[in-house]
Amino acid sequence: MATVKEINLKGFCDVAFTELSGMKKRILDMRDDLAHTYGAETKVFGMYERHLRELADQIEWKLQILSHACPFDWKGSTEYNDNIVSVGPAGKPSDIDFSGGYLGG
Repeated sequence: MATVKEINLKGFCDVAFTELSGMKKRILDMRDDLAHTYGAETKVFGMYERHLRELADQIEWKLQILSHACPFDWKGSTEYNDNIVSVGPAGKPSDIDFSGGYLGG
C-alpha cells in the first residue's frame, strides 16, 4: 500500500484540477450553445439548462474541496483560498520612522 510520501500529490492535484475545470467549461459552453441554438426562452432550453447549471455547480464545489485537500503551496489552491494574506516586504531600519520615545529603549 502506498503512503502519502510516495504519491506525487501536487501532480494529482494538477491533473484533477485541470480536468475538472475543463469539464466545467465545456458544460457551460454547451449551455450557452443551446441557448443560442434554441433560444433562451424555449421549452427545450429550459428543460436542460437547469441540469447543466447544476452539473457545473457540482464541479465547482468539487474544485473547492480539492483546493482545500491538496497541499497549501499547490498553485491551484490560490483560486479558492479565502484566507489569502498579502504582506509586503519588511522595511530596512533606515526606511522606518521611529517616534522619539521608541528610540530610548
